[in-house]
Amino acid sequence: MKEIVSYFQLGINSLMLAALGWLYVAYIKNINEKLKIKDEQLKLLEKNYSFWKDKANDLEKRSPEAIESILNNRIEIHTKELVRLSQDAEKNSSEIEEKNRQINQLKSEVERTKYFSRALTYYDSEIDDEVIIPENEVDLIELGEVFVDSASLMITDPCYIDSQWQDLEYKPLNKYKDINTGEVYQHAIDFQRFDETHPSYNKKYFELINEKTLILIEEERPYSYSYAGSAYATSSKLGYGELPFKAGESGAGFSIKTVYGDGVYKIMGEKYKGDIIRIYIDLQ
Repeated sequence: MKEIVSYFQLGINSLMLAALGWLYVAYIKNINEKLKIKDEQLKLLEKNYSFWKDKANDLEKRSPEAIESILNNRIEIHTKELVRLSQDAEKNSSEIEEKNRQINQLKSEVERTKYFSRALTYYDSEIDDEVIIPENEVDLIELGEVFVDSASLMITDPCYIDSQWQDLEYKPLNKYKDINTGEVYQHAIDFQRFDETHPSYNKKYFELINEKTLILIEEERPYSYSYAGSAYATSSKLGYGELPFKAGESGAGFSIKTVYGDGVYKIMGEKYKGDIIRIYIDLQ
């Protein structure tokens, strides 16, 4: 009987050892699987870190500060080259002129870059410092609309209207030169409507203008803080211009033409921390 009990206990012990061995193997296998998953997660994190590090470096290279530094380096190179060329000014006059043009262009780009850099910042009164505006925290909202009947818009401070506005006569650009004869035709004097027929060509005036037989004579008109001055600015080749104060300094207003003339134009704004920090006017 004792021998049977001994064999029975030995069998039970063997089963327990087998079960413990199986559990141990399963435990080790589970640990290995977890380690494998951890390794894969670490590799993925390292890959993501490398990706975003490259992104950050790329954005840093394209930041306004980096661009400004690059432009300043180019200016320095061109300036040194200019000094070298100036040693034999007569021989290199055309090259010097080109270098000066390049330097002036680069300086202009630096100024635009500086302005763009400032435009991306916001004075945060809570921390008393300039901060870069997070793009995901800016809300684009519709502010309203403006009606246009002069094919143009003016931006100004209302307080200047009473003291600086001038009532000047508008003289339209309406003289056309015949490229074949040299004769000059003035609208409202020599012809009343553009759909009238020219007596010599037997064509309508607008047809002769479109085919470049009649060319509009460009006349310099002084800009002023007035309807006339605004019209001269918006009818210029640029299509916009600064309007001066009576004393001559610029900054009383700014006028710009629309794309398709009269109509209703929407105004959008960017809002950050309750403030409208930038507006957009759809001119088409």
